Amino acid sequence: MKKDTAIIAIIAVAVLAFVGGTMMNKPKKAGDVASAALPVTAKPEAAPAPAPAFAGSPAQGPEHAKVTLVEISDYQCPFCSRANATVDELHKEYANDLKVVFVNQPLSFHPHARPAAIAALAAHKQGKFWEMHAKLFGNQKELSDENYKKWAKEIGLDAAKFDADSKDAEVAKQVDRDQAVSTALDVNGTPGFFVNGVKLEGAQPKEAFKKIIDEQIKMANDEIGKGTAVVDLNEKLTRANNPALGSKIIGLIFKGEEPPKTAAQPAPAKKERPPEDMTTVWKVELHGAEPVKGNMDALVTLVEYTDFQCPYCSKVRDALAQVEKNYPADKVRFVFKNQPLPFHNNAVIAAEAALCGLDQGKFWQMEERLFGHQGELSAEQLPGHAKEVGLDVAKFQKCLDSHKYKEHIAKDQATAEKITATGTPAFFIMGRKLGGNRPFDDFKKMIDEELTKAEAKVSSGVARKDLYAKTIADGKEFIPPPALEAKVTDFDYTGSPTLGPKDAKVKIVEFKDFECPFCAKIIPALKQVQKDNASKVSLVFKHFPLSNQCNPKMSREMHPAACLAAYWSMAAEAQGKFWEFEDIVFQNYQAMMPREGEMPARLAAQTENLKKYAKDIGMDVAKAEAYVGAKSYDERIKKDIAEAGAAGVGGTPAVYINGRKYGAGLNADKLGKVVQQILDGKL
Repeated sequence: MKKDTAIIAIIAVAVLAFVGGTMMNKPKKAGDVASAALPVTAKPEAAPAPAPAFAGSPAQGPEHAKVTLVEISDYQCPFCSRANATVDELHKEYANDLKVVFVNQPLSFHPHARPAAIAALAAHKQGKFWEMHAKLFGNQKELSDENYKKWAKEIGLDAAKFDADSKDAEVAKQVDRDQAVSTALDVNGTPGFFVNGVKLEGAQPKEAFKKIIDEQIKMANDEIGKGTAVVDLNEKLTRANNPALGSKIIGLIFKGEEPPKTAAQPAPAKKERPPEDMTTVWKVELHGAEPVKGNMDALVTLVEYTDFQCPYCSKVRDALAQVEKNYPADKVRFVFKNQPLPFHNNAVIAAEAALCGLDQGKFWQMEERLFGHQGELSAEQLPGHAKEVGLDVAKFQKCLDSHKYKEHIAKDQATAEKITATGTPAFFIMGRKLGGNRPFDDFKKMIDEELTKAEAKVSSGVARKDLYAKTIADGKEFIPPPALEAKVTDFDYTGSPTLGPKDAKVKIVEFKDFECPFCAKIIPALKQVQKDNASKVSLVFKHFPLSNQCNPKMSREMHPAACLAAYWSMAAEAQGKFWEFEDIVFQNYQAMMPREGEMPARLAAQTENLKKYAKDIGMDVAKAEAYVGAKSYDERIKKDIAEAGAAGVGGTPAVYINGRKYGAGLNADKLGKVVQQILDGKL
């Protein structure tokens, strides 16, 4: 296999990644279309009226504004949250001239995005869309059914009606319609915007919006001076500003017309999942301090790995209660293990809280309480739960503050990794895996099978207390590859952009390509780890563009915008602006270069975009142009590519820690643990 072919394979796997400021998605379903009825003013005795709308879509601002800003967004997209804050500022700043219209485009790889969109539209039916909208973006890491209900109460919604509307098929169809509209307008990533038809993509700086809005207000005033009625401004300017899509914007968003059926892409055919392996016995070892319910010499041991913020972990409690009801303590014992997932912000402290209940003999009461209040697991709320189950709150708080169970949880998670219990909930019945939110019958079938085996073993002379240990003794284990490869590459750090002390104990080298989506995705994790260890860790950037324009290791073009972006990043570095430039380019990755046309014209257009980005972050554009024109970047990029070859870099991103290739997962949690091990002298 040629080296660039291998690179293509790597990039293909990464196609659903974050892309700087824009997150890509093909909607799963966008064919069902909700009616676009205009809002009806409610009578005093009737249900609350919908919030102000524009042909059915939530809107705020003057009815006949000079400028209409259409925001196409996803409530779980971090770039959307950032952009929405900008839109809020613009709405206040241009209160008399700007209308904001919101369209949903929940991306398929964001599991909470569609339920959040439904929650917002359910609130819309009671005139509170924007209040719920603010809650969703303001609490983006806490999106859950429980919190939607909580926030509905906080903003004054009728709880029963909100619950009913959240389950209403017509509300779900409105989300489908929004997705169909987005696709028809060629917005398959988020956030996307149209300002009187002028298209913007990604989390653009406020000044980028202001420039367009100011231009549009001037154009609107000119039209009014010519005699154009204010009511006709939007349509006239949108057609003029966007000949290709103007008519669609007017029809679909201004008038609420039905999206064309071709816009609704059918959901891809579901691939048949291989049947779950429920016969393998895994070596699910117990460290001895786990909470246990049932006799220590029970015939069958059921081990649960769970997360207090995981909705499926809560839903499966009913099935587990049936197991407990149907099997006495001498038949089945329950063993509780923690697996708090990194994207659940309160999962770790909730796990600690439950174990602090163990100190006072009330673990299971605390466990039940926390699963019953999944939307209320903050550090401030946990003492209230402790009080409700009868704990001594002062002792509980002392335990919680001491983090005495941190190592206990780490032991649970270490065993979870060895047996592939990386998601929750995960159950192991005498070592056999049963994953997910399962009905009681699934548990019953496996338990009955294991009871029969256990009774036979006891009859043959095996002591009941030894049953579990003997059953899993030769069980399977997954041994993950080492976090760091043994090979050490001696990098030359001289002259490379460095964030953090140049003499840091831990140097993280990142080989990147400015058109690589995964390179954008890892930025937050890398910067978080550096920030957490500011005096001990540095990030070092090295270039590896996947383009044969500047990279001789590439026999053909993959990322045509990557080389020019690399040149300009070095011009930014010469002005002390490298990291700001990295941020703005990855935020606007998709819009950096036109996707069609002859290459010289595309590169010329990209140059104009890069000049704009440079200006936005305060660079001297003329100096940057001179730097690039003089090819001052040439030696540096050759050096970086040569080092990449020596290190065995085959694609981007490639991360090396103190010269050793890192491969344990590019999230802040895993990366941080490896860095800490190095700092502690353990790795």
